Amino acid sequence: MRADLHTHALSSSRDSRMTVAVLAEAASAAGLEAIAITDHLPGTDFAAAERECSERGITLIPGREVGCALGHVLVFSTDRGWLAALPPVVELPLVGDRNGPVAFVWAHPAGWRVGGAMAPPEPSRGASFMHGIEMLNGERLWQDRGVEIARSLCDELGLAACGGSDAHDAGSVGRCLTEAPEASDALSFIEALMAGAVRPVLSKRWAAANNIDYQRADLIGSLE
Repeated sequence: MRADLHTHALSSSRDSRMTVAVLAEAASAAGLEAIAITDHLPGTDFAAAERECSERGITLIPGREVGCALGHVLVFSTDRGWLAALPPVVELPLVGDRNGPVAFVWAHPAGWRVGGAMAPPEPSRGASFMHGIEMLNGERLWQDRGVEIARSLCDELGLAACGGSDAHDAGSVGRCLTEAPEASDALSFIEALMAGAVRPVLSKRWAAANNIDYQRADLIGSLE
C-alpha cells in the first residue's frame, strides 16, 4: 500500500486551502490507495474524513502534525479521539491513555523555522522516540540539501525514510508517498511504520501530470 502521509485540510489546519472532501477527491484523482490527514490543530473530524475517503475507495490513516523540541512530528494512531485531542505543541514522549499502537515520524527535519531562521536538526531533542524520518517532503524538495540531510539522519539513527506531500492544496496531493508493501489498512500501515518496513516514493504519476522533470540525483532514485 502506498500512502500520502502528510496532508492538511480545513478547518483544523488553518493554512490549508482545501476541505476534507476536496482532499479526498484529489487523492482519488491521483490514484492513491491511502492518505493521512495530519492537521496542526485539535479537532479533526476523523469520522467525516473517513466517510469522504471510503466513498472514493481510499484508506484513511488518522494522524496529526505537532510541534515539539525536536521540530515537527507526524503522529499516527487508530485512536482518533486521542489524536484529535492532542495540543499543537507537545513534549516527548507523549503520555496519556490511548488505545493501540502509535507511530512517530520526524517531519522535514532540515526545514524547521525558529524566529524566521532555519534551525539545524538536533536529534538529541527527541529523535530516540521516532520510528521514521520524512526524507521526501513535497513542499521542501527544493530546499538546499534537504533530502541529503534527511537521508543522512536516517542512516545515522537507523530510522526508516518516509515521504509525504505536505499538501495544503489539491494540486499538491500525492507528490511524495510512503510505501508499506505488507500493509492493507490503517492499523497495519502504522505497524509497518513502527517496524521500519516502509520506503519513500516520489510519484512519477504526479510529476507527469504536473510536467515536472526531476533531474537531481538525490530525487531520481525514489521516482516511481
